[in-house]
Amino acid sequence: MKSSVTQLAELAPALAALLGEDAVHTEDAQLDAYTADTYWPAIHARAAGVPLGRPDVVAVPRREEDVAAVLRLASEHEVPVVAWGGGSGTQGGAVPTGGGLVVDLRGLDTIIEIDDVSMTVTAQAGVNGDILERALNERGLMLPHYPASSQWATVGGYVSARGSGVLSTRYGKIEDLIVGLRVALPNGQLIDSVGVPRHAVGPDFTQLFVGAEGTLGIVTRAKLEVVPLPERSFAALHFPSVAAGVDAFRTALARGNRPSVIRMYDEEATVRTLSPVVGEPLDGVCAIVVFEGGEPAVVAAERTATIELARLEGARELDPALAETWWNRRYDFYKPPHHPELPAIWGTIDVVASYRDIHAVHQALKTAVRDRYAPQGLQLRMHFSHWYRWGTMIYARFLIPDGGPDALALHDRIWNDGVTAVLAAGGVMNDHHGVGLKLAPFMHAQHGAGLEALRSIKSALDPLGIMNPGKLGL
Repeated sequence: MKSSVTQLAELAPALAALLGEDAVHTEDAQLDAYTADTYWPAIHARAAGVPLGRPDVVAVPRREEDVAAVLRLASEHEVPVVAWGGGSGTQGGAVPTGGGLVVDLRGLDTIIEIDDVSMTVTAQAGVNGDILERALNERGLMLPHYPASSQWATVGGYVSARGSGVLSTRYGKIEDLIVGLRVALPNGQLIDSVGVPRHAVGPDFTQLFVGAEGTLGIVTRAKLEVVPLPERSFAALHFPSVAAGVDAFRTALARGNRPSVIRMYDEEATVRTLSPVVGEPLDGVCAIVVFEGGEPAVVAAERTATIELARLEGARELDPALAETWWNRRYDFYKPPHHPELPAIWGTIDVVASYRDIHAVHQALKTAVRDRYAPQGLQLRMHFSHWYRWGTMIYARFLIPDGGPDALALHDRIWNDGVTAVLAAGGVMNDHHGVGLKLAPFMHAQHGAGLEALRSIKSALDPLGIMNPGKLGL
């Protein structure tokens, strides 16, 4: 939806009266900061001087009650609303394509409570991931999430994009760590979900808003599980093939072993992605494995058992210092010179599947993306980085060093071919990056009639359709 000039002219002074003049931004330079997250087409469009979206006004509330009041005003003026956290999303979920109002949640920056009896932390939505982690570490605790975006991302972004971190194989994704949420609804009401994650008092409102990307309301706080800082042990393995590695880790997980990290790189990713960061010439299929916990003997036993299962699949151990180096440099993958810049085209086709289907999905990506676009200079680097008892995911990073004058069309064709092939092979089109603008066109193919059910929920909570319009295929 788009707002009229009159509606927006009335909204800005109303927001200033509510929040104070300093919490409302309307200057061009201020608004320009909200034209792109890390979605490649948004970066490309901003560089060309034609951003995909630009807000008309930005509000920075500093109380949760003010977020609810801002949404009430937006509803009264029928102005589209986009929630903004750290701006680190890759899917265009925070791009205000309809203009209107951006609600910058970084004003909600309070860590409300660290409960080391119940092992939870309650934090407002705008708390930065690294700041939260440092505060917990001072108490001998950690939030076992650790996404690559933690330097920029916020607690609200973790929840709204249904994100994951490098420790997910042991502790789960963000939805597994949430105890409860507070959410501001479009009608200006604040609601709290049930205060424990396991109950039988009806449907779980918490999970309704996890991954909703601000289309149903705005998360203002989250209560999350924490754990004691662990002892860690590292291993590095070389496998004869991707299939051997998948079988080894599938068996290990089925038997109850829970490494915190399993990062297995296929042949191209080992050479082009892993080797440059760890600083060692590696080839073939290599895996970084991390084990952790509070009891060193238990950690050691789990490490021994997992490596023995890997050996049965033909693996050989590499120097464990490689894995420790990976741990210490794990965020370097996302910074120059390892992260590309324009005029390159890049993207991550992040897909998940059961063990029965994962090999077909891996091959589908090779055929539909790597082989098809090799004439354009495309490189496809795939690693398997989040593992479950039932399956695993593929982080398929593609790169074309220079997209040329038709870069946007080429980017969109790669995505269309890649996602279509993944769905046909039995995969699911996303594990943890969210949907946003990028995957919205594929939501019906993914959900079928289920998308209509989601639209019905959207209509009930947001009858005016003001909340993050155009995202999630809604």
